[in-house]
Amino acid sequence: MAQNEFSSQVRLRDYQRECLSAIFERYQAGIRRQLVCLPTGSGKTVIFAEFPRYFKMKKQMLVLAHRAELLDQACEKIRRANPYLTVAVEQADRTADPECDVVVASVPTLGRKGSRRLTGLDPDRFFLIVVDEAHHATADTFKRVLKYLDVFMPETRKLLVGFTATPKRGDGVGLDAVFQEIVYSRSLPEMIKAGHLSPVAAYRVETDIDLSRVKTRMGDFVTSQLSRAVNIEERNDLIVKVFHTHLEGKQTLCFCVDVAHALSLAQAFNREGVSAAAVTGHMDRAEREKELEKFRVGKTSVLANCMVLTEGYDEPSVEGIILARPTKSTLLYTQMIGRGTRLYPGKKNVTVVDIVDVTKEHSLTSLPVLFGLSEQFDLEGHTTDEAERAMEWVEINRSWVKVDSAISLSDLRYRCTRIDLFDLEVPLELNKVASYVWIGLGKGGYRLGLTGGTSVIVAPTILGEWEVQLRKKGIDKTLMIDRDLDSAIKNAETFIKADFPDILTLVRRDSHWRRQPASEKQISVLQSRKIEVPRGLTKGQASHLIGMLP
Repeated sequence: MAQNEFSSQVRLRDYQRECLSAIFERYQAGIRRQLVCLPTGSGKTVIFAEFPRYFKMKKQMLVLAHRAELLDQACEKIRRANPYLTVAVEQADRTADPECDVVVASVPTLGRKGSRRLTGLDPDRFFLIVVDEAHHATADTFKRVLKYLDVFMPETRKLLVGFTATPKRGDGVGLDAVFQEIVYSRSLPEMIKAGHLSPVAAYRVETDIDLSRVKTRMGDFVTSQLSRAVNIEERNDLIVKVFHTHLEGKQTLCFCVDVAHALSLAQAFNREGVSAAAVTGHMDRAEREKELEKFRVGKTSVLANCMVLTEGYDEPSVEGIILARPTKSTLLYTQMIGRGTRLYPGKKNVTVVDIVDVTKEHSLTSLPVLFGLSEQFDLEGHTTDEAERAMEWVEINRSWVKVDSAISLSDLRYRCTRIDLFDLEVPLELNKVASYVWIGLGKGGYRLGLTGGTSVIVAPTILGEWEVQLRKKGIDKTLMIDRDLDSAIKNAETFIKADFPDILTLVRRDSHWRRQPASEKQISVLQSRKIEVPRGLTKGQASHLIGMLP
């Protein structure tokens, strides 16, 4: 076998080194069936190509792929990441060399009931087993192979590592049926923010197509019913129009429901002068490779596909994604977005067009939801990073604005210059417990302005508790932590009453002065900050607003 102590030909990124360390440390702690969650484009092949060195392996590594066409691709990636490894394929008429370092095998070949191909493999040959696209690992074929390889034995020394973009399966089956622990995880937003993946810009395009009658199976829409609902000429023509408006000149992948939908959309594009092709699993492999090459070199502008390019397709030049297929599956949605997030010279971002149909019965996965925004949020062509920065600014400088209810950046800008008197009322959930004039913050939590720039904040923690903080000159001091909101507000008001007795008339809800009309001086201060002053603004409301301005 090849020498295990090698110098990688690919420089590892920080998170890749962290991932390797985490895998090694958890193995030493006795965790033998591990799961790694990294978004598409994170270089997972680079990580597992390092395994032989990290574990000083004297036995072989087995890489399991669920589709035969991914085998050669996996081999090529492993060799590119580490040319010191000898890699061979176990599938059909190909038998891996018993002396090679890495065997890449087809699960459909090995996992059939009574497969002689599987029983012909000596389990003792393999120390480390890698499952690519590990969300498939709960299938019977996978579990049959893994059981044969003895990875479920209580005292096994073998290591199983699965890689996936998300640990959630649409059918609700938990991956804990195979894996013991997520040992390392990075989300798509984290990787984009760190500069490892391309920023994502997006447009939301609504249609009047009703999905309410489309049934669900295994956590997502029934394909045949969904295709009948969305594969109509008007919707397909709208998608072509949207391409001309938002994606002209960008190499674009269009994700469709089924073969008929992909063919219909490709025809719609071609009718309007856009060079497009459909790639499907029904095509001959050579023909599909030909179409992919035409797209790679720019002869084709749009590739319409159905469940062919969601896994294992790597074309970093992709700058446009059209999601013509509605889905309830976070996994599928993440995979589709991931086809455009790889970095590429000259590529500023990937632009996603989300085609959103009407439904009251279903909860659809959407890009804003993945990035912690409102489900209805329209990025209007801005990137998620731009939206996040804007919201952070609003939370700091216009904390009375309800950020979570904004539906676009235009809407957010409008709210920042306009005061809704309703937003300045004590939040309904505090009506029964609060004696003072608390105001809701942008992303949860409540604030009470005191004096001299001092305020008290009551905010939720990641553990579901409520933290009471004293904020003075930008510095937060934790006063207490309570189990529920009512207790936190009561205890915060007890603290204020004891430590700030001289200002109680300023913050009490029942103070007479609060109901008087805002003074000319207060109005002048607000207008100088380009804030529209509504009719009926009271002194109390104006005082709160001025106290929150930076």
